[in-house]
Amino acid sequence: MTLTRTRGAGLAVLLAGFATAVSLVMASPAWAHAELVDAAPANGQIYQDSPRTLLLQFTDPVTVPPDGLRLFGPDGARIGIGAPVHRVGDDTSVEAPLNGKLADGVYTVSWRVVSSDSHPVQGAYTFTVGTPGSRPAAVTPPGDRSGDAATAYGAARWAAFAGFAVLLGTAFYLAWCWPAGARRRPARRVLWAGWGASLAAAIASGLLYGPYVADGDVAGAFDPRLLSTTWATGLGRALGIRVALLLAAAPALVWLLNRYPDAPDRRTRWTVAAAVLAAAAALAVTWSIANHSVTGEAGGFAVPVDVVHLVAGSVWLGGLVALAMTHVPTRDAVTLRVAVPRFSHTALVCVALMVATGLFQAWRQVGSPPTLFATAYGRVLLAKVALVVVLVALGAAARGWVARHYGAGGKRHRGGPDPHQLYAFYRRLLTETGVGAVVLGLSAALVAMEPARSAFAEHRSTAAAANTAAPANRAVPAVPTPVPFSAGSGPASRGAVLLVVFPPKVGPAQLHLSVLDPNGAPLNVPEVHAAMTLPDRDLGPIPVELQGAGGHYIGQLNLPFPGRWQAVLTVRTTETDQATVRVVVDVSA
Repeated sequence: MTLTRTRGAGLAVLLAGFATAVSLVMASPAWAHAELVDAAPANGQIYQDSPRTLLLQFTDPVTVPPDGLRLFGPDGARIGIGAPVHRVGDDTSVEAPLNGKLADGVYTVSWRVVSSDSHPVQGAYTFTVGTPGSRPAAVTPPGDRSGDAATAYGAARWAAFAGFAVLLGTAFYLAWCWPAGARRRPARRVLWAGWGASLAAAIASGLLYGPYVADGDVAGAFDPRLLSTTWATGLGRALGIRVALLLAAAPALVWLLNRYPDAPDRRTRWTVAAAVLAAAAALAVTWSIANHSVTGEAGGFAVPVDVVHLVAGSVWLGGLVALAMTHVPTRDAVTLRVAVPRFSHTALVCVALMVATGLFQAWRQVGSPPTLFATAYGRVLLAKVALVVVLVALGAAARGWVARHYGAGGKRHRGGPDPHQLYAFYRRLLTETGVGAVVLGLSAALVAMEPARSAFAEHRSTAAAANTAAPANRAVPAVPTPVPFSAGSGPASRGAVLLVVFPPKVGPAQLHLSVLDPNGAPLNVPEVHAAMTLPDRDLGPIPVELQGAGGHYIGQLNLPFPGRWQAVLTVRTTETDQATVRVVVDVSA
């Protein structure tokens, strides 16, 4: 089999990596830093007279989609309210006027906003007007959110990373390692494919971000209200800047392909390579200013570190694509003799930069080692690190191959590789490229997830509950049977929870929660949290304030709609260990 004929195999590897990466991105729920800290009316509050406005206060600045604040009445029907806006000078607040007086009954507020790091966060709560004992009618609210835009937006996010890597890696490879390749048609195609994918992904992300944060469908991509919401966010403006930079880069790419000398002098090569890296850094900033880097500790230092991490990884992974898909298939022994050792040295520098910046990012987003295993973000990060280790091992083997067949300093050694050896090297490059595609998918997934440090501190990560292998995290029928949990080590690390919601009907109810040790005796733990969600209607989580100690807790709640609810129970057993249990609660009319 010749190298030309195996290009199809290379494309198959890339597509397989793409499919795996997209599945990882799609499986990752989007979380944000902003939390609801206060509301008026508040959760569970009873009003004798109808309130005039809804006011929500968050920990961080937020942006509200057009449909971000919804009110449902006692009969389950949606009630029209005024457009949600910020209070003057306060981007952490959201206020919406009520269009009229509310009748007696239980009302449900459902909210969904965009945090300052571009991620949506949502929740719900109930309040009562008039007689506390009044029970809403058994009418189900309309299911007006389909949420399929999240899938398309996740694919666009992966394509943006992949396109940037191919664009930067190919441009740098041509500028630094293989200047003569700028005249080759395959190299030109790959370079413009990376540019086109980057531009298309940026435009698609801008169109899909509005429906994504509104949990809507792809049909809303051209909705003027959603486009306006997108532009009001930091991510929307960053995407606009990215599109402008990509368009401005097109003439420079034309110059690189048509005017760059086949054999530039050392000064020209350094200048052009530095210009490529500078342009890449400018593009990378459009990611870093709209993700986790702008929030949390050491924010001013985190942005440049994130830029270096993204640029180094793209030079390495994108260079692999350029080497495997454009240069090695030419079997040009003269240029390979120079280019392969140069890329080998470049890859070594990139790996060193990725490790250094990755350690800083891990410290900032994870905090402590136990958090790696207790959160979804930590586990995905571990998977990424494991694959990067695989890539480093493959790169080390390739570096040894280069030293054996090309010698040190780019001098030909022992006649250079024969066609069979070159083909074996090509297959190694394809393997590295496929693994790199999955690494990019994991990186895109991490951008969309709540950092491990904040998820662990908040005790609210339903993502951790969904991905934990312990039997305690399986949804079980709402019967008075203890549900086991396991959380780390220590005397209270294992036990069970017993949940009873009475009456399990629409309206006021009590939640009784018992935490038991393995012998069935009450177990005293440092902290317990509870929340109710209605997944079928994208409602919640509705927090339930628990009172009690010594293993038994009681919470008052008001269930506004019938359906299959889920009680999300988080039991913290030590300062660093916790378990999340989800129990199904069937609520009747």
